[in-house]
Amino acid sequence: MSVDVVCAGAPFLDITFSGMGAMPALGEERMAERVQFTPGGLANVALGLTRLNLEAVVMSPVGDDLCGRILSGLLAEQGIGWVGPRADATAVSAILPLDGDRAFVTVAPDLPRDGEAIAALEPRAVVIDLPEVAEAPAGCAVYAVVGDFDARALAGRLPAALASARTLVANHSEASFLTGIDDAGQAAEALTRHCSTVVVTLADEGAVCAGPHGLLRQSAPSVTAVDTNGAGDLFTAAWVWADLAGMPVAERLRLAVTYAAMSVRVPTTLAGALTIDELRDIAGPFDASIPPNGTR
Repeated sequence: MSVDVVCAGAPFLDITFSGMGAMPALGEERMAERVQFTPGGLANVALGLTRLNLEAVVMSPVGDDLCGRILSGLLAEQGIGWVGPRADATAVSAILPLDGDRAFVTVAPDLPRDGEAIAALEPRAVVIDLPEVAEAPAGCAVYAVVGDFDARALAGRLPAALASARTLVANHSEASFLTGIDDAGQAAEALTRHCSTVVVTLADEGAVCAGPHGLLRQSAPSVTAVDTNGAGDLFTAAWVWADLAGMPVAERLRLAVTYAAMSVRVPTTLAGALTIDELRDIAGPFDASIPPNGTR
């Protein structure tokens, strides 16, 4: 079996309560307009890659609980394989979007990675959580991602294997935790001592990218944000897609920023992840080039 991209890390079942007027206080009940069940975590990266016509699978222990069975069905509906041994629990996040931001409650069981199983899929690329970057097989493009908890834990002691990664993608707070530097551009440049190319995403301000090309900045198109959850994951998906297509770094950054920004206009990442045709229709006004035939 050979695939384009393995997303090596736990997928989440995202439960989104949208349409609230305010966040509930302790002891208070608030009514939401709707609840939606969607894939989350690295499954969002796989979703974006799939919408952009790449074959992506999630590699992680498969939850055998109710949440895992729901998530397996949701991934299958999107044509995304979930590969791994059976596990007793599934990662779950409850998401409460409000006023262009969101709050979370998350359960994330500690699930192992299997480097040999990843290699057996013969991927062109691997997207993997930073603490497990050493599990990525040789001979493929490696993209490291990180969350707030791991960024705090890894501050000042980044894994040596990160040097073999093609790109590290982090948001502003994650980059600050990793480096102790608040300025996004300076943090990105500091991280290039560990990884040759580093992208720091800046929510509605776009992103910066440091590497052999110097420091690039890309602003985001102005949109009305409804649900920002998963935008960083879709940024990563678009970056990987454009990189595998051989796009220059500035175009890569422009495409990824545009793709992420367009996703926040609707509730849930599942609804916001654009197909290639949808991206092609919308990217022109924002000066983002689309590879003529995707990455095939």
